[in-house]
Amino acid sequence: MKKSIKFISMAATAMVLVSCGPKVTKQLYLNTFSPEESGLNLVKITDEAAGSVIAGSTNKMTEVENKNKTFTNSLRGWCRAAALTWYAPTNLAISPDGTKLAYLTRNNGQDNVVIRSAGSMGVSTQRTFRNVVGGFCWGKDNKIYFADANRPNYYISSVSADQGTVMSQHTNGNVDDSYPALSDDGNILFFTRYNSTYGPSIWSLNLKDGTLSSCARGYNACPVPGNNNAFYCVRNASVGKSEIWLVDFVKGQESLLLSDVNRSFTSPTLSPDGKWLLVVGNSASNISHQQNLDIFAVRTDGSQLTQLTYHPMTDMCPVWSRDGKYIYFISSRANENSSYNIWRMSFNL
Repeated sequence: MKKSIKFISMAATAMVLVSCGPKVTKQLYLNTFSPEESGLNLVKITDEAAGSVIAGSTNKMTEVENKNKTFTNSLRGWCRAAALTWYAPTNLAISPDGTKLAYLTRNNGQDNVVIRSAGSMGVSTQRTFRNVVGGFCWGKDNKIYFADANRPNYYISSVSADQGTVMSQHTNGNVDDSYPALSDDGNILFFTRYNSTYGPSIWSLNLKDGTLSSCARGYNACPVPGNNNAFYCVRNASVGKSEIWLVDFVKGQESLLLSDVNRSFTSPTLSPDGKWLLVVGNSASNISHQQNLDIFAVRTDGSQLTQLTYHPMTDMCPVWSRDGKYIYFISSRANENSSYNIWRMSFNL
């Protein structure tokens, strides 16, 4: 296991490299992996020279944020112990057949979903054509469900992953809807609805009959296969940390699955066999001694928390391959400008 979080911007990276002294430290930043990652068999899928990959953002917690304790009324991960906060949307998804990846890129000032082969070679094809697209998921109906910035709010919309530009809008209102996630059978669309007064809560939309329901407090739902009434989610505690919960909103059962004094966790993603969750958490790098984001795995009973990535740059947005043997994720490692790329690693636990 390991440590806490903090995003290192280009300027901050330069400061760290200078302060750490030896050139070997800079080389470690540019290396594909850190010493602890030698068994991950890392493969770089995209190339920053061919276009941008958009991830979330990480920032030092301000004194005002810490003093006001605005943790619970937020869609961001918070770790007060590490003085770090981050936004980790679902910016990476894999196709139902496991052969393609969808991710966000920025072109002409617009953020949209593109699709490409899950292998290390391939051409990207744009599939949304909006001003700003937030987090998204890839449904078994082969549609991309995404947070659409139809100003001033985000709505949940969908578009075919294959062809055409016909878009369906599923939610609307004077609130922000984001973090779409589909139930295992594809009938229920879960999403996070944010209200500036009450904070984030998870809602469900029955795509067959249009029933809209408020389910529970929290954000970033990860549905439980075979149970349309249950999901994993993130909740921000008033003490200033983000935790992973398991919620059955029909039975009224809510269980704290993952919490730590010095770390916070977001972005729960369930393995195909239902035995593991991937999460994003903060960790202090052994190389830079700075906080950054890394990827962890934990069993669905909350045991065997294991840190998978250790690189001093940011790792986030993990998704499983359909056979559970690999993990795709977005990282700012191994390039001069801290640009984000998609990487793949082996899962051997």
